[in-house]
Amino acid sequence: MAALVVDREAHAREIARFLRKIVRRPDTDPADPSAMTCAIWTRAIADDGYGRFSITRDGREYTVKPHRYAAALYLGVPVLAGQVIEHVVCDNPVCVHVDPDPLVGHLWPSTQSENLRRMYAKRRGTRWWVRRWSGLGRVERAERSRQLAAAVRNGWDDAAVRAVLLQIDPAQTTLF
Repeated sequence: MAALVVDREAHAREIARFLRKIVRRPDTDPADPSAMTCAIWTRAIADDGYGRFSITRDGREYTVKPHRYAAALYLGVPVLAGQVIEHVVCDNPVCVHVDPDPLVGHLWPSTQSENLRRMYAKRRGTRWWVRRWSGLGRVERAERSRQLAAAVRNGWDDAAVRAVLLQIDPAQTTLF
């Protein structure tokens, strides 16, 4: 598949299935971008810590990362094979919070060099939710992603989300 395209009419059933696998904090105020929390993918999570979602295009089944699917859906643009969809705000591999307003959404099309530049800069962040998902080992990142998905699978629970996110040590060694 050269590009991931999500057509709201042609893929309506697929979109409904996708949305059933996401949990959002119920009291998030869209008028306050600073209060926006991640929208968490709660189903299949691979060993790299990123979610997986199955779709069918032209009679063939494909597995895509949910954050890429969310970008194609909510931004209304094709996501090209190999294109970076960066977790600009949260670095949370199971976050699928996309909004056409880049000040509200957590994900945005990017380049690998921009992704690496921001990743380096975020390591100096002080906000509690900016944790070093990228600095975790592959196995640990996958486990944390699965813990976070499990924490909200039956509905948003602030204490459970915070408990999982605070397990990620802010003092761990950085990649750079």
